[in-house]
Amino acid sequence: MNGERRTHSQAAYSASAAVYNALVGYYAFDHWRENLERLERRYHLDTSCVVDAACGTGLAAMYLAGRGAEVFASDLSPHMLKEAAGACKGGRVRFQRQDMRYLYPPRRVTMLNCATDAMNHLMREADIRRALSSFHAALIPGGYAVFDMNTSWQLREGGDNAPWDFQACGRRMRWLSCWDEGRGISTLTLVFRDGRGDGEDIVETHRERAYDTGWVVEELARSGFSHTDVLDAAGLGKVSDRTRRLLFVARA
Repeated sequence: MNGERRTHSQAAYSASAAVYNALVGYYAFDHWRENLERLERRYHLDTSCVVDAACGTGLAAMYLAGRGAEVFASDLSPHMLKEAAGACKGGRVRFQRQDMRYLYPPRRVTMLNCATDAMNHLMREADIRRALSSFHAALIPGGYAVFDMNTSWQLREGGDNAPWDFQACGRRMRWLSCWDEGRGISTLTLVFRDGRGDGEDIVETHRERAYDTGWVVEELARSGFSHTDVLDAAGLGKVSDRTRRLLFVARA
């Protein structure tokens, strides 16, 4: 980035929440919906009462509510929650600001959803353990947790260390991603050019960590889940060494 430009760092999603759907949200939602509808048939999922953890802009929550589900949607980002609540007026969705590691829905639910690689944003193994324990505690016996995670292959392939300049929703932006092989962490730096209208750019930093699949399955069992299937999110088939996104279907 040009060192002469003034920058202002902000928390992740503070600026990008308003353009998230245009960047990746709508595309990710369409893929999630297609997978969910197939999983419902395969596992006979009960989606009558759902926790949508790390709900983002609320696309999944609104879809579920539109089909008659009671939805408890939560996110840690107040900016994402503002976008979600603003788009979901009058629906059967209750929004709360909650950390996915410490969920407290009003009652246990039949399904928990956590999509769009939200789990990869947890940087420590202890955070993953706590989140999985929180997921299990939110479910009724026999309920399902359905969540996805990016693989190291996906995060490595995305880290090209080359800046990409583009426009979204009328805003000039720069996207720079890099991969740390030693730590298994991908870092995305998102820059909004003159984001505050005062000649100063807004900078957001997003990090994702890759986790060993077998370890996640073991931690699910330790958290109380009785059975877990791991699928390739692209087609819901067998996982390979080139799988980009994993889909975990865990029964409480």
